[in-house]
Amino acid sequence: MSTRIAPRYELFFKDVKCLETELRALRRRTSSATTRVNVPNKDKKDDLIAWIDAARTLSDDVDVVPHYSMKNQYRRDANQSVEAVKAFADAMTARNIDRCLLVSGSGSRKCDSVEVLRRLAMDREWKRRASTFRFDVAYNPHFDEGSDAAAREFERLEKKMRGGLVRGVWFQIGSDVEKLERGLERVRDLAPDAEIYGSVFLPSKQLLARMKFRPWAGVFLSDEYLSSVERAEEITIAQMACLVRHGATPFIESPVTKDEDWAQCERLLAAAAKRVDESGKL
Repeated sequence: MSTRIAPRYELFFKDVKCLETELRALRRRTSSATTRVNVPNKDKKDDLIAWIDAARTLSDDVDVVPHYSMKNQYRRDANQSVEAVKAFADAMTARNIDRCLLVSGSGSRKCDSVEVLRRLAMDREWKRRASTFRFDVAYNPHFDEGSDAAAREFERLEKKMRGGLVRGVWFQIGSDVEKLERGLERVRDLAPDAEIYGSVFLPSKQLLARMKFRPWAGVFLSDEYLSSVERAEEITIAQMACLVRHGATPFIESPVTKDEDWAQCERLLAAAAKRVDESGKL
């Protein structure tokens, strides 16, 4: 039986109306019974609950994973910030959503995702109340092997996993397939039952130009990847095939709003699925 890859999609929108338009387009195009999307938290003014309500109201067959950024949701102090996380988790549970992707956000802060998870793991009353709710966390496998940065990143992941509140691990975008594979193997050894998701771009001339001029913090894209759309697509296919071989799910971190976006996405997914089938490894 041939492989078929069912990815998750990040939603790109400015307001509820745009969210609904993009979600309708995705639902119309996807062949699976459930449309799996992520709602990002990129600004302090984001009305996450209103956005999630809009997505869930549109259809019952939408599987939403909200993001929660400690940078953008920080309150006056650590205690208030943790209480805000608990309130958000309670609000999600009331909406039959049992997870969120908890991220620290760029920059350093005392109350980051590691600290929040540490505090929540010690809160027995909240753990009883929110017994079905779990968090997903981020991990970047693309730091140089043996570097202090790589060691710190994995140590942070180990700390996040200790309290038993983590269900999934979301891999940062990067272009080095060998580092991705090593990272997948390490995370599988650390947490065999964890769900794993790997971010990928849909390459375009505009994207490559933007990443050359102003790369995102923590995103490592090689000169080879940035050299052409064609080469970037080849690397993306290899990334997605690598993820699927390790039982992980590709996460499309580019807009899929136009017909040409969808056509490119389907083409790359089909090529990755073919590569998995040819390798004979699942």
